[in-house]
Amino acid sequence: MWSRADAPRNGNGGPCPSQFLQGCSGQSPDASFPKSKNFREVVSHRIAALLLCCLLPASFCAGCGYTLATDSPSVLGDGLKTLKVKGVDYPTLHPWLPNTLRSLLRDEIGARRLARWVDSGPADFTIQINVLSFTNREWISSELDTTELFASSITLEAVVYSGAENREVWRSDKISYSEYEAQVDEKALSGSILKQIIRRLCDEMRNTF
Repeated sequence: MWSRADAPRNGNGGPCPSQFLQGCSGQSPDASFPKSKNFREVVSHRIAALLLCCLLPASFCAGCGYTLATDSPSVLGDGLKTLKVKGVDYPTLHPWLPNTLRSLLRDEIGARRLARWVDSGPADFTIQINVLSFTNREWISSELDTTELFASSITLEAVVYSGAENREVWRSDKISYSEYEAQVDEKALSGSILKQIIRRLCDEMRNTF
């Protein structure tokens, strides 16, 4: 440690203030300390550490035999098989419902690459959709007897068959979905819940464990 007598002196023989130590001694007080890391380097190291923390759980799961649901094979195999609709059975008087379900299923199957869709001809798999219930009903009415809120719900199940043997290879659980909307147009009201029910169906087709 410095004693008072060892402290640097100015031209008048007095001690130098700390802010002028560099001018008196020729060296900055903190010259012996290492300079801090570049800001970009620090940020890069922190991002790398964060990515490593995210990748470790996935690597651990892969090592233990687990895979993410979006990466696992579906009941339709590796996505290279062909699929077509066997039929849509529904107990309602909505003539647009079967075509809407077919179209939504085709788009969802293609987006997830679960299979190659075909409209007709031979296919590796066929799928039967059974609509168990489908309702659109008034939920809340105003004082003027005008419907302000509609309730829409659907329950269905699906069965997958092998195309060559027409043998059942997979059956879903009963899948339900419902929601409330302030719409009068029946098809517009139903469009949202039909999309959701098809997404849930495709989720089940992925969860093969």
